[in-house]
Amino acid sequence: MKLNEELNWYLAYLLRGTRLTKKSRRAYNMIYTYKEYIKECKKAFYQYSFLGCDDAKRFMGAYLNKSVKPIRMSQPIMKENDPILLCAVKDDLERIKLQVEYHRGIGVKHFAYIDNMSTDGTFEWLKEQPDVSLFLTEETFNADVKDAWKRQATDILGYGRWYLVLDSDEFFIYPGIETKNINAYIDFLENNKIKSAFSPMIDMYSRGTLFEKINGVNGIFDSYCYFDTDTYTQKKMFSNYRVTGGPRMRAFSAEVLEKYALIKLTEDILVTNHRNLPYKHNFETKGAIAFLLHYKFLPNDIERYKKLITSGLYYNGSEYYKKFMNMFEQNPNLSFYYDGSQKLNDSTDLMKINLIDRHFFKKFGIYHNANNK
Repeated sequence: MKLNEELNWYLAYLLRGTRLTKKSRRAYNMIYTYKEYIKECKKAFYQYSFLGCDDAKRFMGAYLNKSVKPIRMSQPIMKENDPILLCAVKDDLERIKLQVEYHRGIGVKHFAYIDNMSTDGTFEWLKEQPDVSLFLTEETFNADVKDAWKRQATDILGYGRWYLVLDSDEFFIYPGIETKNINAYIDFLENNKIKSAFSPMIDMYSRGTLFEKINGVNGIFDSYCYFDTDTYTQKKMFSNYRVTGGPRMRAFSAEVLEKYALIKLTEDILVTNHRNLPYKHNFETKGAIAFLLHYKFLPNDIERYKKLITSGLYYNGSEYYKKFMNMFEQNPNLSFYYDGSQKLNDSTDLMKINLIDRHFFKKFGIYHNANNK
């Protein structure tokens, strides 16, 4: 495919004189094909294509499909730095109730959920919430497709503002959360010219076995209150920080745990599940400055995973869930708890996790203490 002058200029700008590899050529052909639709995020889409051309095709196909339809739009009174919590969900009612309640408690005033044909009451409950903007898509789930759903939603919700982009099993936590709402935390980020918060997932577990039954849904935070502090590893890649480890790696397999959940989103940025594009937004700090409490092994989750295996919609035919369920069936008494487990008492315990940017935590601690006097 012959590239036009605009594309040649952009090619030279990004590669800066280096040889054009086969992978790069495929990525630039993708840019040429979809240039009318990616004018605002051309560099981000190139990087998306470079990481995986087929992924980028699925993303763009879903984006052009425009399957995400607004059902109910909330219009809360918001300050400049108030974030919108954005989440795609399917059949996760009890956890969504917890997620909304938790994040309301830290100051989130506007929630945006993309419901993917839930049948358990999730859609109906969300529709009743006055601070929730509700979207619906009937498109078949895929990780790249989900990225496109989020882009469609933010096209409607707007740019130049902060977003907290979560999955339904993630709960955002930051230093000083007990006394400072999320707006104060964002104010600190703004004052320090940080526009993207590196916030890895930290798996939360109980003292008992996986999927341990508890008394009442609200008992989850009391029972699933343990985490690892020193079993994680962090490696700087060319596109983002890579985080692995934690209790799942101790027990059965390594998982990718990096996330950049809180971001000031502009049109040139593409939000994906484990990184944001362009890459530069992933290196604003030298480690984690917040975390996502990750509740993946709650009492009802075993039934959810059986359905996910049947659907085969997740990566490589739901390979991870098949592997996990096979392991769990062989060892139904499996527990993540061990001698090194740390109980989450308050946000100061985050300092014990071996992924943190210590300079940031120290600086924020000084700010936090000065503003609490």
